[in-house]
Amino acid sequence: MLENSLTDGVLYRYRHTNTGGGRTEAMLAILKTFWTAVSTVFADAWALPPRKSRLTHGVGIISLGFIMDAIADARLDDHDEIDLEHFVKELSTLDEVCRWTSGTWEFPDGNQRKWNDVQNTPRDIQLITNYLLGEYRAGPGGRGPRQLRLG
Repeated sequence: MLENSLTDGVLYRYRHTNTGGGRTEAMLAILKTFWTAVSTVFADAWALPPRKSRLTHGVGIISLGFIMDAIADARLDDHDEIDLEHFVKELSTLDEVCRWTSGTWEFPDGNQRKWNDVQNTPRDIQLITNYLLGEYRAGPGGRGPRQLRLG
């Protein structure tokens, strides 16, 4: 998740490309704020171990990292930082479509997957990421391309 954001996401904005270093405090502030928002919006799923929650599983962490980048990309055009309230507001638009601990993920193509059938594989990470990006970008605060290609 960090690598993706450092190379192509919001954290890249704070890197010094010639040295690989960067504004570490600004990066940490965004990460702390975002994951605090995740723990607020998805409190029940956040409190569970990976075998009981796909949010705390690799597929959830990585896919939400791309959501962090999408939210920040839309916001940082006009601002230098993003507050907790903004992340909470934007993540809340996904609350109804996430199946972190129970139920069935229902994808636009008609495909369905039981919540615990999604795994930490490139294919499933891409599936959940594309679904969440599509839902986010189709919502009131989102914008931009609906799909992501992983490796």
